[in-house]
Formats: sequence, C-alpha cells, structure tokens
Amino acid sequence: MPQPSPTPSFPPPFPEQLLEVAHRLAARAGRIACRASGFLARHVSGRAFFRALLPAAAGLFLAQCTMAPLANVTAAREQALLAEARDSRLAATVTALAQALGELAATQPDEAARRELLVRAVDPVRTSAAHWDYVFLSRGTVNVHTPTLPDAGGVDFGAATDVHGAPFVRRMMDTARAGGGFTEWTADLGDGRTEARRAYTLAVPGTDYWLGAWAPADATPPGAPAPDTPGQPAPTPRAVEFHALRLGWLAALGMALLVGVLARRREATGR
Repeated sequence: MPQPSPTPSFPPPFPEQLLEVAHRLAARAGRIACRASGFLARHVSGRAFFRALLPAAAGLFLAQCTMAPLANVTAAREQALLAEARDSRLAATVTALAQALGELAATQPDEAARRELLVRAVDPVRTSAAHWDYVFLSRGTVNVHTPTLPDAGGVDFGAATDVHGAPFVRRMMDTARAGGGFTEWTADLGDGRTEARRAYTLAVPGTDYWLGAWAPADATPPGAPAPDTPGQPAPTPRAVEFHALRLGWLAALGMALLVGVLARRREATGR
C-alpha cells in the first residue's frame, strides 16, 4: 500500500521570525545583565574600592562646580586681551606714522607740496592685513585723505554726528590735538543696523594735520565662530582646556573603579 507523501513544511511568516529573534536577544541581554550584576556584587565593594572611588568622585564634583564659571571668566578675559591688542595696534601704527610724517613735513616748506607728500605717505598704510583698516589724514574737521574713500577728500565733517547725535569727528580732532587718545561712537550702517567703533587719533607734530585709525569696538576678530546660543560666549582655548580636564576626572573615576575591582579580587584570593 503506497505511503502518503509528507506534507511540505514552510518557514513561519516574517513577523513571527522577527518576534522570535527579539525574544532571543532579550533573553541573552537578561543573562548578560544578571552576570554583570553578580560581578559587581562580588567585586565592587569593600574599603579598597571606596578609598579609590571617593577622591576621584570628589575631584569630578569640584570640576563640575567650577568649570562653567571659569569658562565664562576666561572667555571675558580673552575678549579683554583682544581689545587690548586692537588698541595697541591702532595706537602703535598712528603714533609711528605721525612721528614720521612730522619729520617728513619739516623738509617741505611749500604747503601744497607738503600736503601731497603727506597724502602719498598715508595712502598705503594699514593697521592690519585688511584693506579697509586704513589710516586717514585730516586738517581741522576737513578730511584730507581716506585711502578707501577718494570722494571724501576735501569734505568738511564738522557737522557729522553718530546715531546718538554725538559730533564724533570734532571729538576725534579735539582728542588728537590734546595729545592723542581714543574716541568711541556708533555708526549708522543703514537698514536699521549700527556698529560701535573705536578710533585712535593723534596730531602730526609741527603741523595742523592729524591722523586717525578706527576699528569695531567689538574685539571679536572677523571670522571667529559665533556662539551657538545667544548670550553664551563662543568656545575659547581655555574653555576647551577645562573640558579636557573634566574628561580627565571622568577617566580618573573609571580608573578608581578598576582599582577597586582589582583590590577586591586580591582580598578574595587572600582568604
């Protein structure tokens, strides 16, 4: 009598296979977690572990408490250093140029020739690598030469005021004649935008001319990364160092855990 052919078997549907795989993974993860718990219960205990753990934990706590304030302080300090560097650059350039122009002007008695001589000397001077960081030459409130603004030559800016109504050109002239120094004003850039500026001005010795050079009052250099969140300073080298120190304390905490485990093992072996 012929035997009936066996019924062909088919693999379970894919959702059932996926569910079975998930069950297996969950069971394996449970076994690993149980073994880890048993390992910690056997080894992460005892005086040796806590003697190694407490100093690292205390250092990490102190680092966490001090890192944020110190990062803000160092960011402010670096901004102050940038502002000092900007002021030194402006003052040094204008002072050296004024002294040289004074000596140069003394060699030319003719006023027209003297004026032309001073203009040629001022034109190529820059306070930085940027083309617009120029030095301008004035006589009274009349602009004699501004390298990037040829149409400004001969214009009287005595009535010029900033967005707050301050006669900044007259103030720069008075400061230059009084022995030199800095003047601040807020320029109108149009479209509702303004920019705080800071200029150093100084008289050319032996003449009625004076020089000036300005830069934005914001000491952040062009191209510097903007802060990710308004009101927070951009990352500085000091802030990066503090972050590295925090990571170091975390590493010390991990080392303390390892030391405690090894010490506990030695205690168990010696029994």
